[in-house]
Amino acid sequence: MNQKDSASFFGQPRGLMTLFFTEMWERFSYYGMRAILLFYMIYAADKGGLGFNAVTGAAIMSIYGSMVYLSGIIGGYLADRILGSWRTVFYGGVLIMFGHIALSMPLGAPGLFGSIVLITLGTGLLKPNVATMVGNLYDKDDERRDAGFLFMFLVLI
Repeated sequence: MNQKDSASFFGQPRGLMTLFFTEMWERFSYYGMRAILLFYMIYAADKGGLGFNAVTGAAIMSIYGSMVYLSGIIGGYLADRILGSWRTVFYGGVLIMFGHIALSMPLGAPGLFGSIVLITLGTGLLKPNVATMVGNLYDKDDERRDAGFLFMFLVLI
């Protein structure tokens, strides 16, 4: 029985569970960090923040949010031309992990910007290639294919 014929995760191929949880935790880390990052930037230094003004903090968050989605171009190119989807997703996860570790260290503004770069690049490597891997779980004429993508789409809501 090949993996495309197996059904063990809500009637879907078993690999969908791994991809679902990979995407879910990536989204959790992205939106969870966004929720507190602005506060970290604008709180005064004596309160544990970086002391940026609100306009600068909002601008950094806006640039960060747009670059996360634009970096998917790099991830798609690397997966298609150099690394393949699996390795690209793996390296993306590693970069995200290092970005969150850097953000948790008391490194000030350089640590903040370094962590943003790592998380942005990691998300760009991971995000577009998870969708490709979902598509590869199914044959072209498999009736479950649309349901698998819908299942993954629910993570983004």
